Amino acid sequence: MEAHKKINVCLIGVGTTGSHIANDLKNLSDIKSLVVVDPDIVSEDNLYRQNYVKSDLNKKKVEVLFERGGRPSIIPIDIMCNNSAKIVDLCKEYKIDIVIQAGDYPSTRELAKLTEIAANELNIPYIINAGYISNVVSLPEFYYPNNVYDFLYKHEIYKEKLIFTNANNKAQSSVVANVGHIVARQISDYCAGKKPFKYRERGFFDIRALEWRTEKIE
Repeated sequence: MEAHKKINVCLIGVGTTGSHIANDLKNLSDIKSLVVVDPDIVSEDNLYRQNYVKSDLNKKKVEVLFERGGRPSIIPIDIMCNNSAKIVDLCKEYKIDIVIQAGDYPSTRELAKLTEIAANELNIPYIINAGYISNVVSLPEFYYPNNVYDFLYKHEIYKEKLIFTNANNKAQSSVVANVGHIVARQISDYCAGKKPFKYRERGFFDIRALEWRTEKIE
C-alpha cells in the first residue's frame, strides 16, 4: 500500500474559521509544515468565538498559533495576501502543496478568486472556505488545480440559490469548529490518495440538527 503523502500547507487567514482550521491541522501527522498567514492581532471581540483566549489579547494571531505549536512545524507570516502574486511567492518560498483560503480581505469571494488563480499557476490543490454569514457556516470545498470543476464554475456559472434567511447572530465557536474538522478530513483523505471528503458538494452546517446539509454539484 502506498504511504501517506507528507505535505506543506498554507492557511491564509486565522480569524473566526481559520483559527479553528489551524487548531485541527496542527494535530495532523500528514502535514510537515503549516504556514499561517494573517496580519491581525487578537482583540476583545475575537475571544472565545475565534480560537483565542484572554491571555492572547493584543498578540499577533499567527504568533499565538506559533507559540502553541503542534505536530507540524508552524510558520507564522504576518502579511496581508491581497493579490495572487503574493500567494504564489509565499507558496513557492515554503514549497506549499495545498493552499487554504480562510480570510475575508479584500472580501471572502475576492480572496477565494485570488487563491484559485495562484493555485492554478502553482498547479496545487486548494480549499475554499466561504466562512459564515451571521450564524450560518458554509462547507469548505476542495478543488484540484486547472480543473473544469473549479471555484469560479461553481460560484459564478452554476446558479446558486438562497439557502437561509433571517440569520442574525454570529456563529458560535462550537459551530465554527466543525469547519476545522472538515478541512482536516479533506487533507487527510488527499494525503491517503482518496477522494477528499464532501468533494463536489456544497452546503451549510445545520445548527439545529448538528450536521452538514449538502447537495451534489454535477
